[in-house]
Amino acid sequence: MSKVLVVVGHPDLSQSKHNAALVDAVRDLTHVTVHDLYAAYPDFQIDADAERTLLAEHDVIVFQHPVYWYNTPPLFRQWQDTVLTHRWAFTYDGTPSQLAGKKAIVAITSGGPAESYTPEGMNKATIETLLSSWDATLRLCQFDIQPMFKLHGTAFGASEDLATTAKQYNELLASFA
Repeated sequence: MSKVLVVVGHPDLSQSKHNAALVDAVRDLTHVTVHDLYAAYPDFQIDADAERTLLAEHDVIVFQHPVYWYNTPPLFRQWQDTVLTHRWAFTYDGTPSQLAGKKAIVAITSGGPAESYTPEGMNKATIETLLSSWDATLRLCQFDIQPMFKLHGTAFGASEDLATTAKQYNELLASFA
């Protein structure tokens, strides 16, 4: 059985409708650990060693967050800088990193509807293109990158059915058991 770590970077999960629904959908899966960064580090003082231990103990890492200006929320970005360091999370000489071969999934919620994230839509690009720094980071860290999990339209009540999407999220993470 694979152990799954969901690293959640929502600034106020207690006030979230969409990210909270995704977390609630997987919280009871016995092989899943939910780690809320903003609850763990309200002072933004990240314990890099503790975070690396969590990553090392899990086989699948899910990076879940709302999209903020085509990026991660601030604490999540700081987490990346603090935890994913040279010689531990990545190397330049081809030596396997501590994360090499672990599966990685980026799970995002976006305010705009899905049609905004197409070459023809308002953003003139897919969400994958706009968040390409995730792909580059995960490749550098030698993760086995899985398809992005997306929930669009959250600023407008979600253009996708939240219950259905939460069930799909549950099924996805349950598939790693």
